[in-house]
Parts: sequence; C-alpha cells; structure tokens
Amino acid sequence: MDCLAASNRIPRESDVEAAIACYHPQVVSFDVVKNFSYRGTGALRLRLQEWLGTLAKVIDFEIQVIHVEQESSIAWCATENHVVAEMVQGGKLDMWWRETTCYIKESDQWLIRHTHSSVPFDPSTGKASVDLKP
Repeated sequence: MDCLAASNRIPRESDVEAAIACYHPQVVSFDVVKNFSYRGTGALRLRLQEWLGTLAKVIDFEIQVIHVEQESSIAWCATENHVVAEMVQGGKLDMWWRETTCYIKESDQWLIRHTHSSVPFDPSTGKASVDLKP
C-alpha cells in the first residue's frame, strides 16, 4: 500500500499535503491527544499541522508493521510507531504508540478510512504509559 510506505517519510519532511493525500475525505481518526475524534481531511490536516509545528527536528521516525490483512476492497494494518524529535519549546520527544489503520480501495487507490492510535495507561494512576517500548 503506497500510503503505508509514504507515512514513514511524512514527519521527517513535514509534508502535510502528502499525508492528507493518503486519506479518504470522510476519514475518522482517534488520536492519542486532545479531541475525542477527528472527522474529515480538513480536521486531520489541522491536527497534523499542529503536531508537526511542535517538532523542531525529527531525528527518527519509524513504523513497524505488525500485521496487514486484506479482503477485496477493505484492508487493515496494525503498527507500532516510534518518533524521536527535538521539540520547538525545548526538550526531546521519544515515544512509541500503537496504531490500527483501516483502508478502503476506491478507483484502484487505497485510502485510509479510519485510524486509531493509542498508548497503554496505568490503571492505578490513570496516566498514559508513554515510556513503554514494544
């Protein structure tokens, strides 16, 4: 899937439009921060611009594919994602998160129709466990 391959480059290049080109116009996205959900490429574009705007320099970004499955014009992919970056306001981000991405094939092109990103949390504190690694 071309979008999966392209996703690995997008944060390094801060190419929001290349990222958005991989999404279905009516995408629904569940992110690890802020809003409960993002709906449509307009909302996703703003979210991606916001996130990339916090990163002064992306040192490393990787997507480790755990599983891909396809049936007809529907596919899904489970990944473990990692980013290491210098932040605009100082400090360093070094974070892993999980993501499930659902694709739909339209006009011979695979588009992302749904994404769900998450990090585990500690039930005793209610806080995200962002220091975990796969």
